[in-house]
Amino acid sequence: MRPTLSFMSAVGLIGLLAFGPVVSQAFGQEGEADQTVLLTNIEFKPNQITVKAGDTIKFTNRDKFKHDVYLVRTANRNVVIVPATTIEPGKSVIITMKEEGLFSLYCTIHGGMRGMVSTTGKFELSDAEKKKFAHVKVIPPIVHLGEELFWGRAQCFRCHKVGDRGDGLQGPNLQDIGFRAAARARKLGLGSATAYIVQSVMHPEAVLVEGYSNAMPKVYQPPIDLNEDEIKAIIAYLQSQGGDVDTWAIEINQQLLDTTPGLDPFRFGDPARGKLVFKKTGCNSCHAVGNEKAVSIGPELTAIGAYHNWSEISTSIIQPNAEIGKNWTDVIVYLKDGDAIPGVLRKNSTDEVILLVGPGDKTRTIPGDQVDEVRVSTMTRMAANYAELLTFRQMADLVSYLESLKGEPAEPPSKTATAGTTH
Repeated sequence: MRPTLSFMSAVGLIGLLAFGPVVSQAFGQEGEADQTVLLTNIEFKPNQITVKAGDTIKFTNRDKFKHDVYLVRTANRNVVIVPATTIEPGKSVIITMKEEGLFSLYCTIHGGMRGMVSTTGKFELSDAEKKKFAHVKVIPPIVHLGEELFWGRAQCFRCHKVGDRGDGLQGPNLQDIGFRAAARARKLGLGSATAYIVQSVMHPEAVLVEGYSNAMPKVYQPPIDLNEDEIKAIIAYLQSQGGDVDTWAIEINQQLLDTTPGLDPFRFGDPARGKLVFKKTGCNSCHAVGNEKAVSIGPELTAIGAYHNWSEISTSIIQPNAEIGKNWTDVIVYLKDGDAIPGVLRKNSTDEVILLVGPGDKTRTIPGDQVDEVRVSTMTRMAANYAELLTFRQMADLVSYLESLKGEPAEPPSKTATAGTTH
């Protein structure tokens, strides 16, 4: 049997035993600190912190969901300074830095949320440190295959970014996921970082990342329909994002792969008739398809059939409020002068609130000091009575039309991007 303790976990534990704790932690909101860092809008503010050995740093969570603060030594990220520490909304954690050096700060839950802590006044490693810890990672071919699938046929890019790469907003950013997964696995009682990544791909509903909905399709069923080797390639690509690639640790439930989709009651729909239903019922007023633009606000559906099957599409029509995408939350912003502005929330921070207020990504930015309240709706603006308005034949035709929308082929991965990089 393979050991359940991952390489990253073991080395991190050894690092803690060898170097000893370099911080002390105090929980709660009471007390002052030499520096204060806000966790807001999925960012550390500020994200570069200069302190002296012995200084304290207070991390305060201003978001409406929890974060995990994780601090490691930059020169050797296997040396854990602060284990993944959960900070609930409105709560704080105070740590005391006890050693000199440069340290990297992460939230293990939210990719792209990074910072640095320096007790030397410098935010780059010395030449001696770079030389001491320099190493070359050989990227296996399976990682390159996984990268091509991620940014191509598997359609992962439609919902996920990796650092600054891509435009996906429906799912969490996967920057450093190969590294962060080890801490996430320990928090969730899983055996290894790989176990966490496998669970996230095969059972995304098991643990939802804070602030996101359960909207990920089954990648092993149509229309994506990846086989076992392709799934392992994507997992290896995710391992390479800040972690160690270990294909031997990837175990896929074969019974799950052999599960066939349920009977499609809409299999006899006609896409041509469905296109007419799409226009007749006014779907095109909110949803753009290809060059046909919408006049109101709603997700673009040009490629919906490339990554959602008939079951997911029909559910979104019949029960539009069952899963509301993170980037499509309706709100009303109440201003201090008494005005109220409706829209779809794009950003909500203490500095500003950004709303989508019209088609074509028309936004409005409201300074934070003008905002009195942001009231979130639990309903979408989409009508929830299409099951009553449409006949079974019309529903079958509409679903078949949406399934036929595959969009344009994805652009190939940038030749300048390296699979193992984390930026």
